[in-house]
Amino acid sequence: MDRYRVITNLAEQNNWKHGLELGVWVGVTTFWLMKHTSVNMTCVDAWEGQDDNPEYHDANEQRFRKEAEQWGDRIKIIKGRSLDIIDEIPDNSMDFIFHDSDHSYPFVKNEIEAYLPKLKQGGYCMGDDYNWTPVKQSVQEAFGNNHRVTGKDVWYSIKN
Repeated sequence: MDRYRVITNLAEQNNWKHGLELGVWVGVTTFWLMKHTSVNMTCVDAWEGQDDNPEYHDANEQRFRKEAEQWGDRIKIIKGRSLDIIDEIPDNSMDFIFHDSDHSYPFVKNEIEAYLPKLKQGGYCMGDDYNWTPVKQSVQEAFGNNHRVTGKDVWYSIKN
């Protein structure tokens, strides 16, 4: 099961109302959730070009913003690097956080730890690409054995 269906199923099972996506690119995950759930999303991305990855360029932000218009207040957009804008997200406000920004180590681990206070009790800290060594290392160091992997390399841990 891909990340979209994993998140959709969890959103339905847990009656999620508010989610945060860190690293939206062109919004594939966000727009899937808009169409298949009633979740309101906060979306964070710096939308900076990357010399080593031609898929990341300035036009991605305009593409995302144009598509987001149809969803009105259900999508809140914050432009910036995730660790630079963290104070714009209230503590204990999110039902889930989907980490999909920088996949390097220790960035993933630092981002996970920085954003845990933003989750409500029982909220899900999650991401994909668990098969990537830096992601797997970060998740294991952040949560030890207190995480699960499901679907196509989707990982999550529930905040107690």
